[in-house]
Amino acid sequence: MSASIKEAVDAAIEKSGPFLESAKAAGKQFAAGYVPEIFVQDSNRQFDCAVLLERCLADYREKYGSARISSCKLYIKPEDSTVYYVINEIEDKLPL
Repeated sequence: MSASIKEAVDAAIEKSGPFLESAKAAGKQFAAGYVPEIFVQDSNRQFDCAVLLERCLADYREKYGSARISSCKLYIKPEDSTVYYVINEIEDKLPL
């Protein structure tokens, strides 16, 4: 996994506040450099969240330049076959 995914996961955990302290504790149980794999399943389809994140980041950089990313949110909607993203307050979408 790329460093940007690990940074995104770490940032999400940090921003999530005290109710995710158990998630942080669980994260300390993993080997150094290990990043959990997260999937979304719908009917007969499965989507790798890390791949979706990388696709969204690549799409953002291609369309809007390589500015430093200060915020990133993904909204995965299998029923629409779409992943919506908000990066640095810019909204866009990609097909799943």
